[in-house]
Amino acid sequence: MKDKRMYAVVDLETTGTNPETDKIIQFACVFIQDWKIINYFSTDVNPLKTIPKNIELLTGINNEQVASAPYFEDIAPTIIQSLSDCYFVAHNVYFDYSFLNSELRRAGERELDLMCLDTVELSQIMFPSASGFRVKDLADYLDLTHDNPHQALSDAYVTAEIFIQTIKKLATLPYITLSKMVDLSYALGVDNSSVFIQALSNKEEDALNQNFDDLKTIECIALKEKKYHFREKEVVDKREYPFGKEEKIADFSDNYVYRESQEQMMDEVYQFVNNESGKNLMIEASTGSGKSLGYLLPLSYVNQKKRPFVISTSTILLQEQLIEKSLSHLKEVTGINLFGMILKSSQHYIDLDKFYKTLYHQSEPQKQYALNQMATLTWLRETQTGDLDEMNLNKKHVFFDHIKHRGLQSLNHQSIFYKEDFMLYLEDKKNHADIIAVNHAFLCEENQREIALIPEAAILIIDEAHKLIYNLEHQETNELSLNFGFSLLKRLREHEDIYKGLAPLNEKELKQSVDLIGSFSLDAREDLQWFEEFVINQGRLSENKVEILWSELDEVADWPLAMRKNLKELLTILTEITQIKSHFKEKISNHLNDISSDNYFYILDYLILLDKFEEWCNGFIEYFKFFEDDTTRWLTFSRNHLILKKIDFSKLSIETTNWYQKFNKIIYTSSTLQLDLDSNYFENQLGLKDSKKLKTVDTFDYQKQAKLLVVGKADVDITKADKYAEHIAQVIMENYKIGKKSMLVLFTSHQLLKKVYQRLSGFFNHQEVELLAQGISGTKEKIIKRFSKNNGGIILGANSFWEGVDLAFPELDVIIMTKLPFDPPKRALIEAKYQYIERQGGNAFYGEAIPQAGMRLRQGLGRLLRSEKDKGIIILLDDRLLQATYSANLLAYLPKELPVLEVTKSNLIKEVSEFFEVND
Repeated sequence: MKDKRMYAVVDLETTGTNPETDKIIQFACVFIQDWKIINYFSTDVNPLKTIPKNIELLTGINNEQVASAPYFEDIAPTIIQSLSDCYFVAHNVYFDYSFLNSELRRAGERELDLMCLDTVELSQIMFPSASGFRVKDLADYLDLTHDNPHQALSDAYVTAEIFIQTIKKLATLPYITLSKMVDLSYALGVDNSSVFIQALSNKEEDALNQNFDDLKTIECIALKEKKYHFREKEVVDKREYPFGKEEKIADFSDNYVYRESQEQMMDEVYQFVNNESGKNLMIEASTGSGKSLGYLLPLSYVNQKKRPFVISTSTILLQEQLIEKSLSHLKEVTGINLFGMILKSSQHYIDLDKFYKTLYHQSEPQKQYALNQMATLTWLRETQTGDLDEMNLNKKHVFFDHIKHRGLQSLNHQSIFYKEDFMLYLEDKKNHADIIAVNHAFLCEENQREIALIPEAAILIIDEAHKLIYNLEHQETNELSLNFGFSLLKRLREHEDIYKGLAPLNEKELKQSVDLIGSFSLDAREDLQWFEEFVINQGRLSENKVEILWSELDEVADWPLAMRKNLKELLTILTEITQIKSHFKEKISNHLNDISSDNYFYILDYLILLDKFEEWCNGFIEYFKFFEDDTTRWLTFSRNHLILKKIDFSKLSIETTNWYQKFNKIIYTSSTLQLDLDSNYFENQLGLKDSKKLKTVDTFDYQKQAKLLVVGKADVDITKADKYAEHIAQVIMENYKIGKKSMLVLFTSHQLLKKVYQRLSGFFNHQEVELLAQGISGTKEKIIKRFSKNNGGIILGANSFWEGVDLAFPELDVIIMTKLPFDPPKRALIEAKYQYIERQGGNAFYGEAIPQAGMRLRQGLGRLLRSEKDKGIIILLDDRLLQATYSANLLAYLPKELPVLEVTKSNLIKEVSEFFEVND
């Protein structure tokens, strides 16, 4: 892999991103030859302007540091001479190259005219499964040391190492795959294609005959050989389940750590599955008891004829942890090896035949499309599953619409890739699996599927069962964006490429159908616009009033005659379009396998568009079937458009779902089911009539490990937003000043959260911990990753942070709850749900509002204590917990042993300090 060319890997640190007004403050260059780092050059630069505070915080470069540094004019000749005859390489070369030339131009020097390579694009192609494509992300992925991010020399050095690793991996590609990559690479940016051309020329001619033991090459696609070890079922010796502490310790390996609460759970699960007649078992397993092993271990002793077991978790991440970690731990403890797999819907997987067709589509490829194709060629050499989620690329790109699987029924049996199909492989695994892991959303969607994906099984375990309620509600809630409808109608009218696809077929009837759909789309768009404007005006919807129940509008029968006719005409047109679409799809399906690759994607894009529009049409038409008495309809105003929403609360019982009928036994487990209360809230929400219950013993000593401090009303008025925000900010800063550097602050209002963030951001810009705010610092997942990586910080969170955090948190010192976590009663859906409960003869406040708030309180406590070694304080800035008439109802959701103390604002910090002093 000799290469005598010189590569200069450059990184700049600047005062900002505008090359016209900002200046370079640091320049670094690392030189590569023969794929080894041979030299480097680095210097600070005096920008002759003040470095902004945010840049100083990001880079660590301050005004004093650069004050004595050379001016750019002084080093410009050296830079030009050093980079001459080199390939210019950078991470986002578009920025560095243009910014450097802008500085050279200002300095009166000639601009660089070099071949440029971008390591962002190259790394996306060669490392598509990396967690991210920033320098730091790739350094972590490739196990490279990166001690000083945002320092030019450190960034340039690590970028050089990333570039070398990229080229080394490129050299391992089979000749025929690399040859196809060269064809695709001409669509890439800058001069990135030269890297692929050079790699191909380095291959020996006999590379065509290269053997790769773990690869199977079909045409230009190299596939990793699939493993079929799961077909060889391990025969487990018939062993007696060990009851009691002594038997378990004697039978299990040294990796087993006895927990009383876990033992309770294990024994109950085993007895229920083997010796009891009921269908439903609910287990409230205390936090830290080890739920996964608590149900996996007893199930591993169940007769193999009763398998597979289906386990539903709340997220895909927990699915992966279950299969990758929990089953390994089970084997370490018991020696029993269960084969587990994750089950997802077909659209998560690649259809190899469709992907192959994209490679021979003759149209001029768009850059991102070609990059995705090249990344997929790389990834297919590495994946065992064909799960597209393994690639960290933008799945909203049309490329993924083209290659995603559409189910076994869509397969072309004549395809050269048929036997290698990943969905067939998944079916094979499903037929041999002991454990099938799904998530709650996938489980609930089974009720809507025409073809079932979850197999008949004896036992279903629903982990994090309290979150199943949200998934049931979400599944039954239909949302229809009118803005999306406008977009689809516009595309149907202007989709000219379909005529190119139909031209070779010479089918006049198909073209007439396309013409009709386009014509009807124009009329429908106009009618829909009138409808939307009328409803927005009638509901007086605006940025200040974004939700309204449909029942608050006039009855349709009372609308002006012109609007009633308009709506009727719109519904008729939509029905006619769907009928024409069905005829078109039926007729074109006979030709699909005979159409050339070039025309195939014109037609596929149109069919995908028609399917999306049919789904939208059906949703709109269904929305106006008002004979469903229990259906609640409401409207949301977002970005100047309406979203139509509806739900039927009477259909939320799981006993009416088809997936409920598949299982003989169902075990529900969570740490917050509140099974010791008389309300039976969880059972009522799921519509269950009969179930057995177990609440395991607590694993925590709440008297020593935690305390709940309630700040009295006299010290804070929660009704005045600005003063309240100031009070919250002050409490956070005072806790930080006494050394509490790991805090989670929970809000019920995003508006209040933003106000507090604005008051804190200046203070924490100068501190050693990071302030992270939901909706400001990124997604929940990104915030938690940054928090964990920094081993602490201050998080301001709302909504999902109450419901539970699925990623591992480091130890928390303090949780601050700004208000009791009641749902906003004036939100349309909440108001509708309360009305439904009242119509059924229930009490909405005590039957819904109190249980929801109580469970969130308990979940907040669950964020604080995750193990027997944890300790921490909860501060509640809302004294209704102790003073309201419903105080006892809420307190019942908290552990009885948890100390709850009302404090004044003045002695709050004293109580926090004393707690940690005593418990340290």
